[in-house]
Amino acid sequence: MLIVKVDIEKLPTDGNGDSERRIFSNKGEMVQILNRANEAYKHLVYWDLDKAGQERGHHYHKRKTEHVYILSGEMELLLEDLESGIKETVLVQAGDRLTIGPKVAHAYRSNKYSQVLEYSPETYDASDTVPYKVAW
Repeated sequence: MLIVKVDIEKLPTDGNGDSERRIFSNKGEMVQILNRANEAYKHLVYWDLDKAGQERGHHYHKRKTEHVYILSGEMELLLEDLESGIKETVLVQAGDRLTIGPKVAHAYRSNKYSQVLEYSPETYDASDTVPYKVAW
């Protein structure tokens, strides 16, 4: 990643019962997205993009760090670090966990139906979200 305020992790499909991971069985998939004693989250949102080419986002946060887990699908994530001017487009897909720091404009464009969980240790504050058209 060129933008150091963004982290994209592929959750592993192995590990022990305490690790953050994806688990596949004949029952389906179960994901332990978080397992951390020292973190508390106050904001949890589900959203989806129901067809290819749909966009969501086009904003940045002044203070908030945003955490996202891709439940299903595949999207292009367009990023622009407002302080450095660096722009980057990254393909994200099911099983990826994202952390997007403050002052990084971001937008998602679906390649196919996609489902997402967004979470934060901060409650939602509309005054912290600034609309910003990130150019493709």
